[in-house]
Amino acid sequence: MNLTNILSSLRMSSRQIGVAHQPHTAATLARQIAAVLTGTAIVALAAQIAIPFYPVPITMQTLAVVLVAWRLGAGRAFASLGLYGALGAAGLPIFAAGTSGAGASAGFIIGFALAAAFVGHMSSRKPLTGWRAMGVFAAGLAIPYVPGLIWLAAATGMGGPLSAAVLGVGVVPFIPGDLVKLALATAIASAWASRAKQG
Repeated sequence: MNLTNILSSLRMSSRQIGVAHQPHTAATLARQIAAVLTGTAIVALAAQIAIPFYPVPITMQTLAVVLVAWRLGAGRAFASLGLYGALGAAGLPIFAAGTSGAGASAGFIIGFALAAAFVGHMSSRKPLTGWRAMGVFAAGLAIPYVPGLIWLAAATGMGGPLSAAVLGVGVVPFIPGDLVKLALATAIASAWASRAKQG
């Protein structure tokens, strides 16, 4: 099963649940938990996929974050990324390149949950397609840099969050990868919306 099919099943679960309008039976609760766990697993697996790129390899972690949020909606996406962060901080090697713990990149992990909540909220308001999808995903990819740079600066003592040294390590190397992910996420969401409109 590919990522698109997995994301489709997540969205179907979200519609079946109808959290705001249905009582919380054992079955609906089980579906919610399954959706959250699946989202966590997708991000954890994507974090281990790296494309060789100079000077920093491109991982699929942040792409998975915004796509999971797009399919799950704000609440379940936030829970998925919160669980992802908690498990990694507790020692499970599910962060990028099999790492774990609250290291210098912990701020970015915190930012993933915030980004997921934002993208999930925006996707629930109106389908993401075209320029709107690009804008929402761009913001989703950018949000983790805010807590990420603050934490990185405090953890390394390299300077302030916006110092050249911190930006050179925490932002600049990742710009090419983020542009690729932005294009991929926008294309996937736009194609999905187009197919849904035709169907």
